[in-house]
Amino acid sequence: MLDFHRCYRGARCAHREPDPDHPAIKRGAPINAAEGLCDACTRHLRQAIVDMPQDYLDLEAVLGGTRDGLRQLVSGTRDLPVPLSLTIAALQAELVHEAQCWAESTAEVLGVRWDTQAARDSRPGPVLERAAHLLENSVSVLLALRGVVHTGWIDGEWTTLDRDGLDSADVLLGLHHRVESVTGQRRLINRLAAPCPRCDRVALQRPDGSATITCGVCRNTYTWDEYQRQCTLLADEHQAIA
Repeated sequence: MLDFHRCYRGARCAHREPDPDHPAIKRGAPINAAEGLCDACTRHLRQAIVDMPQDYLDLEAVLGGTRDGLRQLVSGTRDLPVPLSLTIAALQAELVHEAQCWAESTAEVLGVRWDTQAARDSRPGPVLERAAHLLENSVSVLLALRGVVHTGWIDGEWTTLDRDGLDSADVLLGLHHRVESVTGQRRLINRLAAPCPRCDRVALQRPDGSATITCGVCRNTYTWDEYQRQCTLLADEHQAIA
């Protein structure tokens, strides 16, 4: 009987399927590697990483709204927005913390300098931007991490965690989904008609509000100006052929 492996995400896999023997149980999509993520979950993880800085800003916008609400409240209702404010602030702190943990471990393997102390003393925006850039371009390295030691919260307690890179999928995707739940936002993904200059596949996409365009197949990234130049070149080529 042919053995095959399944996506580490299991029942949370983007392409999960019923167990052949127990249809009520969901299993991860089949994969070739002994352990890892399916292609769909890998793409979702990469997008969650790309979205980290915007997720923080989305939370900040909601937090600003709760602060404005508190200022506008008269009397007797001040307690209502406070739990939400605390939840958002905690989620922001967790997002920055997890981004730093995984970026630091990945940077160590890559031989890239990551000054954790300086990052802790920096504004969250630049830290998340740098972490997202490093992790987005090193997802395979991130997922291959084994036996890394991080600190984090378990049931409200600050503790030491022994983790593998595959755990990053659960952590970072989980955070991304929690942000969506709190903010009520699911970012529109714009699909573009021009083929990717690198792989020639029609798979270019731009999250709403993003300054960059990414190919869903080869993951090459372009600025809006680069995309427009490419469209102009393609149009000129078609006119020359006609």
